Amino acid sequence: MSVDEFDPAIERLFARAPAFADSAQFEAGVAAKLNKSSRFRTVALSVAGLVGGLIAVREVLNVDFNIGSSSASASAGGGATQGLSMAGVDAAQAVQSLLDRLGLAGLDLGTMGGMQMFWATAGVLVALLAAGVVKLSQEI
Repeated sequence: MSVDEFDPAIERLFARAPAFADSAQFEAGVAAKLNKSSRFRTVALSVAGLVGGLIAVREVLNVDFNIGSSSASASAGGGATQGLSMAGVDAAQAVQSLLDRLGLAGLDLGTMGGMQMFWATAGVLVALLAAGVVKLSQEI
């Protein structure tokens, strides 16, 4: 059999899928497995979302918005509030030194509070995510 005769013969053999006697049962079994895993995935994601939402609501309700260095917060919170305040100051100084090294010394972040820093960081992360999605969509 020459090459010219061999290729069309193979194409004819695989042009149609062979019919099996139990193909209907096989299709039903595959559909049942897909539905079962889909239901499990739906339940798992719902439970994870519910647990995550409950944790987020609990943390939002326990947030102490008065983190200033007043004597009332220092005496009420003790070392924990003072430690959070010092950690915030250290983080702000680190960000300011990074900005100084990048040539943005005029940009002062000392007046920004914790929530403003959170939203600024969230905005930067969303912008990076959007840029990544755009780049990925251009590659596909």
